[in-house]
Amino acid sequence: MDLLLTIFLLLICLLISNVVSHYTPYIPTALIQVALGVILVLIYEDITFDIETEWFLLLFIAPLLFNDGSRFPREELWRMKGPILGNAIILVLLTTVVGGYFIHWLIEEIPLAAAFALAAILSPTDPVAVNGIAQRIRIPQKVLSLVRGESLINDASGLVAFNYAVAAVVTGYFSLSEALFDFSYKFLVGGILGLTLGLLVISIRLVLRKQGINDVTFHTLLQIMTPFLIFIVTEELLHASGVIAVVVAGIVHSLVREQTETFIAEEQVLTENIWTIILFILNGVVFLLLGLSIPTSMSGVLENPNINLWLLLLYVLAVGLMILGIRFVWAYLFSLYEYHFGKMKEAAKPSLKLMLYISLTGVRGTVTMVGVLSLPFLMDNGEAFPNRALLLFLAAGTILFTLIVATIILPLLSKGQMVDGGTTEKMDLNEAQRRILLASIRKIKAEITEENEAPAYELIEEYELHFHHIQTEEDTKAQANKNINAKQENFA
Repeated sequence: MDLLLTIFLLLICLLISNVVSHYTPYIPTALIQVALGVILVLIYEDITFDIETEWFLLLFIAPLLFNDGSRFPREELWRMKGPILGNAIILVLLTTVVGGYFIHWLIEEIPLAAAFALAAILSPTDPVAVNGIAQRIRIPQKVLSLVRGESLINDASGLVAFNYAVAAVVTGYFSLSEALFDFSYKFLVGGILGLTLGLLVISIRLVLRKQGINDVTFHTLLQIMTPFLIFIVTEELLHASGVIAVVVAGIVHSLVREQTETFIAEEQVLTENIWTIILFILNGVVFLLLGLSIPTSMSGVLENPNINLWLLLLYVLAVGLMILGIRFVWAYLFSLYEYHFGKMKEAAKPSLKLMLYISLTGVRGTVTMVGVLSLPFLMDNGEAFPNRALLLFLAAGTILFTLIVATIILPLLSKGQMVDGGTTEKMDLNEAQRRILLASIRKIKAEITEENEAPAYELIEEYELHFHHIQTEEDTKAQANKNINAKQENFA
């Protein structure tokens, strides 16, 4: 089918998914989009959208992670750096090793290296589906921050481990020292390039502004192109991790923008609107592509008359439970360590409910599917890649398993109150107004020039009066409550 028609059909399905989601709020939009992708490929059997892993990372993952990095609360990112890095690196490696041995033990026909490859590509989490669920139910903010934070990094760590495992299958050669060196190189150089290129792009924009080039459309387009340019330079020129580079560049972009950059209001509005549309399309299309891939990935195994379907489903169930089980055990042990020995303030005592939240939000998604579809058909010796169809089936089945389990169990967990400090924090109206006023005052002070000095200070004075008025009301209420409590105690 023509590529343009395929894209048009995907966009139509994207619109339909949001309409269906409006009438079925208990089903995550991501799951609806996966189902529509499956239906689309069943209706149009010749529809295809084959895309290489590198292109998928460039077109979809790079802009999504750049945006996530620029919007992720930096204080929260720094405060949770231990759990986030633990989940994004150590948990990925544990899942690869333990999961690989388990899959090889469960299905002896799968060679150990191929089992490692499957476990590695199953290790990255996909926060998009979790965000869809979180819009409808109450998930602790700490859990959401952890999932979103680890997803900034674990795509890179999972793909690096996957590529090495696949290379071991194809070539029959593996060196642990080389793998560790390459792993460190990709991460360190990717981070340094993200920092350097991110600052370079911001510097270029500042220089152009000083030269009088303040065209809103130009600067908006340059910002949107930034993650693509950084990813290409990092991956193609220095063969480092483009994923890590765009995440670091996103964080740098947010930091430097707040400290030094003066944005035109029109540019802010235009940039926000364009990013909203881009994110809406990318987040939806990746799950539609996942739905398109699932029938193809499963057909190779199901067409084999010697394969027992129920046995395959048991394999999927076992692999899915193993993936979530490793995450559960790791979350419990790490939380136990943080509670007793960690430096994080207000670390919650490990509880079954909190651990289930952390485990079930580890939904697998499109990076897993695109990665496993990139498995080669042949090895270097000309033989077929061992059990490629079975690996595709297990990956697709595990993705669906984690999605469905999260959809069913997370709403049940959210009905009760979280214990041990795990409740979702709420902010009252007055506190929200105070924060907005303080942020507005800081922004106005940063924008003051000789031309707008008088109205700027007038506006600041108005905001300060409003802030003190809110503060006075709060103090009055607090004093009144204190007096009432004192009278009640005296009366008692």
